[in-house]
Amino acid sequence: MKKRNFRGNNKAQVLGLPMYLIIVMIVAVAVIAAVIYMIPQGTQTLAASVSSGAAQSSSGTDTENQATFDQFTVTVMVQTNDEEKNPIKDATVRLSGCHVVAEGTTLADGTTTITVPATAYLSAGINEGYMKMTVKAPGYEDFEDDQAVVLIRS
Repeated sequence: MKKRNFRGNNKAQVLGLPMYLIIVMIVAVAVIAAVIYMIPQGTQTLAASVSSGAAQSSSGTDTENQATFDQFTVTVMVQTNDEEKNPIKDATVRLSGCHVVAEGTTLADGTTTITVPATAYLSAGINEGYMKMTVKAPGYEDFEDDQAVVLIRS
């Protein structure tokens, strides 16, 4: 009578491990993609414009020849971009540039007044600078204007 060896094939088990890991990774990527797809996106567009602002006059230069500015206010109007042009309440409007950041939240009429601090300045040799406006509101796509406010060395 012959003895039989019933030991498992260890090489086959080792070769099956990479395939198992690949299948697990594919399933994980599919699950992550499904979760990302379920995140709500902005469905409507909005528009924003600067209605008024005293942003185009400097108050002088400092010792490093940087153009300095007094504190000034900028009024921004935010509304939908559809046919009705409805104002958007509670939109966050941010102005950034010229070494400062200022932001405000729109009222029921879609307007906000943002006070830009007196720390805004233009570096030596720069005669004009722009402040970027970013508007965010729930349910709407973000709006950006790279040249919303101009600061000019006088």
